Amino acid sequence: MCSFPLENIDPRIFRIARDAEEKAQFYFPALEKIRRANFQKVLSGFQRAGVSESLLKGSSGYGLGDSGREALEEAFAFALDAQDSLVRLQFVSGTHAISTALFSHLRPGDSLVSLFGKPYDSLLPTFHSLEGLGVKVFLNEEGEDPLSFARKFPQARVFYLQRSIGYGRGNKSPGTDFLDLISLLKGEFPSSLIIVDNCYGEFVREREPTFFGADLICGSLIKNPGGGLAIGGGYIAGTSQAMKGVFERFFAPGLGKELGATEGQLRNLFQGLFFAPFTVCEALKGAIFFSYFFKELGFKVKPEPEEPREDIVQAIFLETKDRLLAFARGIQRAGFLDYQAIPLPQKLPGYDEEVIMAGGTFVSGASLELSFDAPVVPPYIGYVQGGLTFDHAFIGALNAAQEMLKKGLLP
Repeated sequence: MCSFPLENIDPRIFRIARDAEEKAQFYFPALEKIRRANFQKVLSGFQRAGVSESLLKGSSGYGLGDSGREALEEAFAFALDAQDSLVRLQFVSGTHAISTALFSHLRPGDSLVSLFGKPYDSLLPTFHSLEGLGVKVFLNEEGEDPLSFARKFPQARVFYLQRSIGYGRGNKSPGTDFLDLISLLKGEFPSSLIIVDNCYGEFVREREPTFFGADLICGSLIKNPGGGLAIGGGYIAGTSQAMKGVFERFFAPGLGKELGATEGQLRNLFQGLFFAPFTVCEALKGAIFFSYFFKELGFKVKPEPEEPREDIVQAIFLETKDRLLAFARGIQRAGFLDYQAIPLPQKLPGYDEEVIMAGGTFVSGASLELSFDAPVVPPYIGYVQGGLTFDHAFIGALNAAQEMLKKGLLP
């Protein structure tokens, strides 16, 4: 239990935090069991791929003959319960990876069914672009039971699922366990493709959506699977058959996946994957603590502390813009870098509304590290991710609460 004094933190806030930490610790052994199972998968992946010092050097130019890259993708595939993977620095974001997967398999006249309604705002232009090409897009915007909604589209080419709660799912949760839902979908619709936005969800459970029948999962390396060491990039993993279309879309027809320089980053990518089960476990501990702490301070939270988790994201219903801005300032003040910066709402590529982001992260925008973001619109839901260590989450939560207290904004 954290017991060190923290400068300028109100004693009442600190007492509530200590109580919340004690309650959160009840769940830590279960998280550590999942961590060990995932670490065993990662270790087995490394050994199956025959990773050695000589494979860490990387490549430049076209990247032809990069055996280290090939070993990395073999290790990633095994760790993510997939048959094949594409792990590349050339993916600029998780959105880029998801968009690549969707464009790989959708053609004019096909149907794309989003089972949890609207995706993240940054992915909406991809949906609109697909519609412009003649793909029929259906969104479960009323929050209907996802399996019941899927049954309305038995000929769907792609069922799309977003694993994380934010932004569009902040007020919703599936009636069925996320991974069980994938099994049910694959059983009822064997000819449809299941594509999952797996961002923030890697290593949260002992198995990934691919184990339960998802054809493709997609994500960012500066979230969970990069372990805090990847400086950029993304991945797509899945069945060998589904991945063939991905290679043609990401590169060009006929090139396979034999290209792509690793530019001296293989060591970081391998080591990040090695650390990922641990850092994800720490982030989950932090999320449960945030949930307890801010619930005891009087805020609605999602998930509730005792609820099962599919990702490392903790949603906090702050209800006013002033609270949102104060919370962001508090998280920034806990950063290792740029702690003195003041987060301000701004328009970002792919988002219609202003978004505020906070986090003094070592990798710019890395949201496995302690970070906070939110669309600046009612009901002013804030989303916390990370950090790489539980202690950082603890300190970040205290700072966020203290900033709201200073402004007289606590309930």
